[in-house]
Amino acid sequence: MSTQIDRLSELAREDPKKQFFSIAHLITSEALYAAFRNLRKKASAGVDGVTYQIYEKDAARKIQQLHERLKEGKYRAQPLRRIYIPKENGKERPISIPSLEDKIVQKATGEVLNAIYEQDFLECSYGFRPGRGPHQALDEVGRVICTRPTSWILELDITAYFDSIVRGQLMEMIEKRIRDGSVLQLIRKWIQIGVIDDGRLLVSETGTGQGQTISPLLANIYLHYVLDEWFEHEVKPRLKGAAHEIRFADDAVLCFQYREDAEKVMEVLPKRFAKYGLALHPEKTRLVGFGRYAEEQAKRQGKKPATFDFLGFTHICARSRRGKFTVHVRTMKKRLRRGLMAIAKWCRANRHQTVDEQQKTLNAKLRGHYQYYGRPTNYRCLMQFYWTVRRVWRKWLNRRTRGKRLTWERYAALLRRHPLLLPLITHPWNREESRA
Repeated sequence: MSTQIDRLSELAREDPKKQFFSIAHLITSEALYAAFRNLRKKASAGVDGVTYQIYEKDAARKIQQLHERLKEGKYRAQPLRRIYIPKENGKERPISIPSLEDKIVQKATGEVLNAIYEQDFLECSYGFRPGRGPHQALDEVGRVICTRPTSWILELDITAYFDSIVRGQLMEMIEKRIRDGSVLQLIRKWIQIGVIDDGRLLVSETGTGQGQTISPLLANIYLHYVLDEWFEHEVKPRLKGAAHEIRFADDAVLCFQYREDAEKVMEVLPKRFAKYGLALHPEKTRLVGFGRYAEEQAKRQGKKPATFDFLGFTHICARSRRGKFTVHVRTMKKRLRRGLMAIAKWCRANRHQTVDEQQKTLNAKLRGHYQYYGRPTNYRCLMQFYWTVRRVWRKWLNRRTRGKRLTWERYAALLRRHPLLLPLITHPWNREESRA
């Protein structure tokens, strides 16, 4: 199977226009079983209520039956289960959860499609790709701003991206590479299936169902054609100066040398996106002066240099210890606030657990926060998070009973026995960035 996938990648790399008419046979029972083993074991169940643990009890037989249904054309995708998760602005984000067998087939199919599309995707794309992640995208932002002529940043935010994808146009894009009818039929089933929301079956005309295993790949394919290729091959050659794109899924920043280039792109982007059913958020999409020259100009005007947000971090113009221009990051205020509110909510709900159990969970939460936000210039925000968690924990421990008050002295003694995890820098300096 590995050899066949490698050969598929090789063929796609050799001929960027090659179409693949026979790839469904690569979705074998072995590939399905491997996909099952790679699913998150604690993920929520779909409409059928089948969890990983339930399916695991007789997985080999069930997967063999699933494979037979796929070969015979009897496989049917099940409706998605709709849940809502809170957003920073007080609104809720809808998430669509597929059934476990749909997750298995989508993951196995995604492995095959990734072998082809990884040869097509451009270097500017970092989201949901093998060996890439948000911190590589953040490193690239710092590298471009510090080592390339950059004076303007266009911060992009697409309104309800996953729900706005035009399915017909998505399928046309996929058919540029994939011509296997069986695989195309599977994709159509997944993007057209309805969702169960509060007991009602809802069917929409657009979108891919954010939460489906296959959705990130489909979303990447869509923006590859709508934004990446267009910007690289049509826009950049027409610009006066240098320009760079860094994209993670539907979050992107465009870096420009000259303001007039940035303004031209900002003017044409809404028209380009509207052609594909997408819209830019009017408040979150903005052009800011940023870079060594923007910093100098702001200082001459007696102003603070502008900042911009990307992937949970606020980017700030700064100077290194040697006095050279560099970019520092801070945890976005709303992300910091959201994390602390989640900690407070947990402490309140679990204040009657043993101190040992609370310490273990809080340290796991702190570790998760540090693993994402632990970038070298963000230590102050990590410490702010740590000290606030300490105060929050004391507050709710102090409310467990009406007995003896938990003074700061007693709390300090408790922390010596049950220490909270101190901040960690989990992402080292990017070499090129640190030399700038």
